[in-house]
Amino acid sequence: MMLPLLRDLMAHAEWANAVFFGQWAKSPARDHQELRRRVKHVYDVQTAFHAMLCGKGPAWPADTVPAFDELKAEAQAGHTAMRLFVTGLEDADLARTINLPWFKNPSCDVSVADGIVQVAMHSQHHRGQLMTRLKDFGGEPANVDYVIWLWKSKPAADWA
Repeated sequence: MMLPLLRDLMAHAEWANAVFFGQWAKSPARDHQELRRRVKHVYDVQTAFHAMLCGKGPAWPADTVPAFDELKAEAQAGHTAMRLFVTGLEDADLARTINLPWFKNPSCDVSVADGIVQVAMHSQHHRGQLMTRLKDFGGEPANVDYVIWLWKSKPAADWA
């Protein structure tokens, strides 16, 4: 019963992030360094978790902060990878554990299910910050609450 919820959390995160990118694209803050740095962080963490969920070690990208279009392409690719991963899971896969190597003494091992929840919640946490900063820099934030997504009949992400 947990898999449908995890798939919904990731589908919502993709939809909400696509909405954010759409609002950001139209804003005067499209090239703002702080927003680009924060968005890069969200997707660096998502990429690291995806690698670990797939049984690999996390690979951290370079410290450079890409331009808007490159960040958007990375976001789309990251969400596609997570969607394919979660779609391919079976209930038995959810209990497998992964080690989060940045936590030491004691180490931190979490289930695949908890790793997916972390990806969704990390994105949610920073998306709220990003929407606030977008408004601060002259953009129009959008309401992307989970219940809005449900009310709209769970629309797919629109990256156009």
